[in-house]
Amino acid sequence: MKIRYFVLVYALIIAALGIAHAVTKSESRGLPEISWDSTPLDRSNKHPVSSYADILDQVTPAVVSVSTSKILEAQRYSLPPQFRDDPFLRRFFGVPEKQEDQPRAEGLGSGVIVSRDGYILTNNHVIENVDEVSVRLQDGRQFDAEIIGADSKTDVAVLKIEGNDLPALTLADSDQARVGDVVFAVGNPLRVGLTVTQGIVSATNRTELSLIEEGGYENFLQTDASINPGNSGGPLVDAQGRILGINTAILSQSGGSIGIGFAIPTNLAKNIMMSLIETGEVSRGYLGVSIGALDRELAEQFEVDDTNGAVISQVFPNTPAQTAGLEVYDVIIAINGRTVSSSSDLRLKISQVHPGSEVVMTVIRNGDSMEIPVVVGNLNDAGKLSVADAGSEPVELLEGVTLAEMSEALRQQFRVGQSIRGLVVTEVSGDSPFSDNLMPGMVIMGINRKKVETLSEAYDLLTPGKNLLYVYYEGRNNFLVIRKD
Repeated sequence: MKIRYFVLVYALIIAALGIAHAVTKSESRGLPEISWDSTPLDRSNKHPVSSYADILDQVTPAVVSVSTSKILEAQRYSLPPQFRDDPFLRRFFGVPEKQEDQPRAEGLGSGVIVSRDGYILTNNHVIENVDEVSVRLQDGRQFDAEIIGADSKTDVAVLKIEGNDLPALTLADSDQARVGDVVFAVGNPLRVGLTVTQGIVSATNRTELSLIEEGGYENFLQTDASINPGNSGGPLVDAQGRILGINTAILSQSGGSIGIGFAIPTNLAKNIMMSLIETGEVSRGYLGVSIGALDRELAEQFEVDDTNGAVISQVFPNTPAQTAGLEVYDVIIAINGRTVSSSSDLRLKISQVHPGSEVVMTVIRNGDSMEIPVVVGNLNDAGKLSVADAGSEPVELLEGVTLAEMSEALRQQFRVGQSIRGLVVTEVSGDSPFSDNLMPGMVIMGINRKKVETLSEAYDLLTPGKNLLYVYYEGRNNFLVIRKD
């Protein structure tokens, strides 16, 4: 199997150059005037377009180069504090007399101006952990930049410059992007200067790529427009010159573009940007459930038409989900009428709901569709479970699988928390037909939508043919479909 490499397209070099202004992070401030155009792209022209020069003439002035600088820690702390002012020791150990002469890590990325008063969208990884930031426009003007805020969970950052007659681009509705739409990636790759590359939208809603840090939120547009180091933070624009996304990463084994690039969609970037500008932080919605994805077998068991949606595998107490009446086995297929395509899509959609707002969830329960209003909480909230436990001798109810009722000894052996109730898988033989699905330490908490805690209950609930298991394993709740002969 070939190894895949994801590259954040940000150029980093070591230099002894300085930029003159330290960055700061702002507090709450008024919202800027952002140009937003939700008009669908005009796809009616069937004739080939010979040139996009006029459109790009309006785009490129708003695309900026973002230069960053960070003093190398090894140089900054090469002498103990009590000796740093001694000129003899500084000369002896080669410590520069002036801070600006110290070697620095210098980086280069891109950004795009989105308001005439100087707000700029870029990537978090472009400006993360730097001491200084400056911005250069295509007309040659250079500005010191202030970091308004950054969100590592989405890799979005917002800068601010102070200037007159600043160009700005309009943001498009990225939800309307379609595979095949013409797009342009604009930025300053590899310090060669402003560069525009053309491609199409190759895919939408790319998730679970692990481009963002663990626990991050991914929903990328994929494009074959060439994106290279230094393009990070630059815009991906549509054929009308509107921002469709923020170029972020590529899939490559060499580090250069092979036509698989990813951009944060405008709708996600805009929500994060406005929150950072208004409050300096990002507040995310919280539901209070564990969720799982649907495959065809699970969709059949839950009586849904396709694999779109997310199935609830756990509802935490004292959470918005419990208050609203959501239940384990519910399949959430839409929020406020917007289709939920997967468990990661549900997580992303909930995260973008302002805490305290009400949403209407379309849920499939026992084959019936219903709408449930939910007042979304704040992600900082958390729930805890508390229940008792039981115990018994292990027996074999499934071929090659040994099950036991929960006991304190089994909890300690398999590190199962006090909140988990059910039957423990204590042993699975190598020739068991269930060896690919069940493993020692797994807890079966439900069978065919019924809670199970005793072996006699399991005996009654297991039926010939397909059985739906509700299981806990290594900190996660999930569903499995097994066939019992």
